[in-house]
Amino acid sequence: MKTSAAYKKFQDRVTTQQVQELLNTNSLYKVYTTLKISEPLLLRYINEHQLIFSKAFRTLKDLPDDKKESLIIDWKTTLLTKRQLCKKYNIGPKALNRFFKLHSLQDRDKALTNPEFVAYQKLVRRLTSVIIRHYNLKSKPGYEWDHRFSVYQGFHQKINPSLIASLENLELIPAAANRSNGRDCSITQTELINTVCYWSA
Repeated sequence: MKTSAAYKKFQDRVTTQQVQELLNTNSLYKVYTTLKISEPLLLRYINEHQLIFSKAFRTLKDLPDDKKESLIIDWKTTLLTKRQLCKKYNIGPKALNRFFKLHSLQDRDKALTNPEFVAYQKLVRRLTSVIIRHYNLKSKPGYEWDHRFSVYQGFHQKINPSLIASLENLELIPAAANRSNGRDCSITQTELINTVCYWSA
């Protein structure tokens, strides 16, 4: 890659240690404005010198338009959590919440307070308890019974609560994983229905 005069001048006036120290405590936007260089120039420098910026979250100003479009699509069409989006796009949680507000995106976490969802969730939990007692399902320390097709997706895809609570939809997983994957599914809706129908036949 051809080295521009601006890039060479920048290399001559800073050390990699100086840049890394800035990256450790600031956003990319703060770093390149402090150094009075462009974002592409900084990103090239980071890449060539293999610097890291795990603590330097991108701000909204750092995100190119195509990345913003991808973020919106991910939130609307996938089960990625806000934490996962922050990691994927390397932005801070405050920046993400601001982005949601600017683009009038519904916060799925707030949507969980929907009274209809709460009622659905309670019914699934009661039915699941009945199934666990009826089949005498045992757990073990650090593990919990979880729904392979999640309660969250069951509600939004209008699936009968008894299917979500069914024996075929239960799996024993680590408790930590159970608390972090509230919306995730390990099977599809078709797989759920086919499995329940197969074992009920």
